[in-house]
Amino acid sequence: MSRKMSLINRMLLPIAPKTACRREAWAQYGRSFYSAADTGPRAGGWTRSNPTGEQANQGNRDLIRGRSRDQERNSDILNAEILALERNVVGSGFVLQAKVRNAADGDDETLNSQIEEAWREWCRPQNCEVTGRFSFSDLASMVIRRRYTDGGILILKVLLAGRYQLQLLEVDDLDSSVQMFDNHRVVGGIEIDEYRRPVAYFIKVYDEWGVSVKSQRIPADRVVYLPYLTRPSQVREMTPFAPALGRIDDTNELIDASIEKERVLSHLSAVVEKDTGILTGVAGLGRGYYDAPVEAVPGAGPGQPPPKAEILEQGTITYLKPGEKISTIAPAGTSSTVDPIIKTTQRMAGSSIGLSYEAVSRDMSRSTYSSARQGFLEDKRTYMPQQQYLVDHLLDVIYPEWLDWAVLTGRIPIPDYFREPAPYRRHVWIASGWDWIDPAKETGANLTALQTNQKTLQEICAEKGKDWREVLAQRKRETDMLRKLGLDSGLNSAAVPEAPPDQPDDENNDEEDLNDEE
Repeated sequence: MSRKMSLINRMLLPIAPKTACRREAWAQYGRSFYSAADTGPRAGGWTRSNPTGEQANQGNRDLIRGRSRDQERNSDILNAEILALERNVVGSGFVLQAKVRNAADGDDETLNSQIEEAWREWCRPQNCEVTGRFSFSDLASMVIRRRYTDGGILILKVLLAGRYQLQLLEVDDLDSSVQMFDNHRVVGGIEIDEYRRPVAYFIKVYDEWGVSVKSQRIPADRVVYLPYLTRPSQVREMTPFAPALGRIDDTNELIDASIEKERVLSHLSAVVEKDTGILTGVAGLGRGYYDAPVEAVPGAGPGQPPPKAEILEQGTITYLKPGEKISTIAPAGTSSTVDPIIKTTQRMAGSSIGLSYEAVSRDMSRSTYSSARQGFLEDKRTYMPQQQYLVDHLLDVIYPEWLDWAVLTGRIPIPDYFREPAPYRRHVWIASGWDWIDPAKETGANLTALQTNQKTLQEICAEKGKDWREVLAQRKRETDMLRKLGLDSGLNSAAVPEAPPDQPDDENNDEEDLNDEE
């Protein structure tokens, strides 16, 4: 046998060896080649069902969303993850860089500037969103927050009073009671065709009391649905925080219990233990030993213990009666494990969505330059796909329609726009950049990459969230002003500061510790 025989078969072996061997052979034959397919007691709590993505989510979606929102309201750990995503994915927002070209001079700077200025004006509050409460950057941050907390968000494109605007809707506004429309299935309020492609969305309509009275079918081309999907068979969203919610909730309870324990320990509490006493003689429940009959104690009724509570005052000398001794109250357990548990929870919860512990906790106490830079690079690989998601699924969807509206209303004069709109829609988005950990090292590396044609100035500026054309134009204005004022001596002679030599990263080297740098 390739494994140890089971207890029952070992007991059966002396009595019926043939039967014992046959049972063991069948057990070996039925055993999977994969330990993950074990069906024994060790895998008792491991689910064996294999539903589709939508089947697995639809029964628990509302419950998990509610718990995720509860943690959003009450958990520091979850909010730290959301804020890390908001400030790094969206940051100060996305900058439009129009790329319209003319046949003679290349880029049409005049028209590009008009388009960019009109877009900036539209992105302000009161212009881009129907309630007037959000700018476009606020709206993008809301998308990130709701995608991670709720699993998704809906944006309705509306033409209100002749203005192209956006309306934010929560996924709760999808009417899940509708099951069919014509020959199409409606899954969770989303009408889909045979390819699971959204055809329309059924949105709840509320009365003045906030009660859903009916649902409105809105074609898919008027709705921007931004769900968090992980399987092709999913139709509706699921929050990516689902794996971490249980641990985060347990950690919150641990923190509350630890704080309560420390609060109790900060007050000196004591009890008086007695070796002797007088039985009160009161029959029934509540009998006990007291110094005197219950009737003799003021404030105590028949069968009730006397209200004996002493206040320990500073400088007081207390004499105990014979047979009494003092014992302090000290709750069992310790809070020394709270800090490592919190750190472990933050590390696990952050890693489940691709963030490092340092990005979530803002704790750099044990980071060196090399470890911080490596963690930062890994975090960037989490932020950049989310930035690209916003560009592909939101910005590039909104921008062509906005440009159509701006040309139709005369805000941007382009006479032949609708004859061939594609050349006028050319553009790029500059996402919010990140600061360098060590400016001297990064500047030197960028200079080398620029001189060896490994990077372009556009790429370097884009990493900082800047427009390279605006940088060069501003530098031109500055140098012209310096020369005009006679302050240009040594203007072009400034050398790039030499980066300090790398030092080995070991446990005894504290010179590169980020705390020391701070």
